[in-house]
Amino acid sequence: MTKRGVIGTTFAVLALSAAPALAKGGWVVRVCRGATEASAIKIQVGKPGGKDELLVNWQSDAKQTDFPVSDTMLAAGKELHVNADSEPADGKVAMCVLHNGAPVKVMNFTDLMDVTASATGKDDGCKCPK
Repeated sequence: MTKRGVIGTTFAVLALSAAPALAKGGWVVRVCRGATEASAIKIQVGKPGGKDELLVNWQSDAKQTDFPVSDTMLAAGKELHVNADSEPADGKVAMCVLHNGAPVKVMNFTDLMDVTASATGKDDGCKCPK
């Protein structure tokens, strides 16, 4: 096996072993692909009252739908501010904010939406709870 093959295999194993930990712990923003018509969504997150940082510029052809909020973006907190902007402006978007794997805030909108999710919240309206 070439050096490139070893590095690629090592990366794949590490990525797969880290995936369950990311999905189960902390904050995750999920795009509900089957219920979303927008071609792109700019998602920003941060602490309520603080500066938001770009989490992802999601494209409709992307396979990834779950976007963990890293500790560098947000120290473990009880609330998460999420701002989402869709393109085109009239494209329907369905998203959920999860904390420790459970939906705590549903975001169904066209154009723009700005919410604050609580870690202790519960929202059963998520269109893609997995």
